[in-house]
Amino acid sequence: MSTSTSRGSRGRRVRLGALAGAVLTVALTGCGVTGTSFQPGVAAEVDGERISTDRVDQLVGDYCEAVREQLQQDGSVVPLGYLRSGVVGQLTLVSAAEQLAAEHDVEPAPDYDRVVADLESQTKDLPEDQREAVITINASSAYLQSVQLAVGEKLLADAGETGGPEVSGPRGVEAFNDWLADHDVELNPEYGIALEGGELVTKDTQLAVAVGDTAKTSLLETPDQDYAKSLPANQRCS
Repeated sequence: MSTSTSRGSRGRRVRLGALAGAVLTVALTGCGVTGTSFQPGVAAEVDGERISTDRVDQLVGDYCEAVREQLQQDGSVVPLGYLRSGVVGQLTLVSAAEQLAAEHDVEPAPDYDRVVADLESQTKDLPEDQREAVITINASSAYLQSVQLAVGEKLLADAGETGGPEVSGPRGVEAFNDWLADHDVELNPEYGIALEGGELVTKDTQLAVAVGDTAKTSLLETPDQDYAKSLPANQRCS
């Protein structure tokens, strides 16, 4: 991808909803957290593959810059902690999907390429690091779904069975959940997300206990605007 330093309004009008609305509600049936002890600098570990806090912070910072104009126009504020939790969750899912795809020797279904191409077009006026952050984060759900579909199609073909996406999709989801159940998936508790009841959810997993209404608002799935706007500038995206 080519780098551009132009910051035209078209390029900077990147929707935040793909992260804020769906990042913490992806089903992960069968997953389990295998531990709570993390080495410094590790945000998550998926079957031995580590996701670094540096990587998370870089993506969050670049993503925040990419959507800053949109947030200002909407009058919205997002706590950086909320973004970090979402990014950790999405990177964890992508890591698991990449490993599943490698095991079955498949590539994501074509829909993923179309999503990426669309995001590349939307972000063509952004600096390269911001483009990469937006594409990495906003295309992550599409990647997961495309891998699940490709794996489902492969499994059906191997079994001599046929069926469209309505059959191969659920078969791929089942394979993904089976993979997760059979492998170690750990999330650093400082990000306030956990695998619970088969889902990736927001949760106060941090060692510090929230005391009082103000502290507890930081644990909500949807960031409270009064709380978000009360945060210091270095703790919010606006």
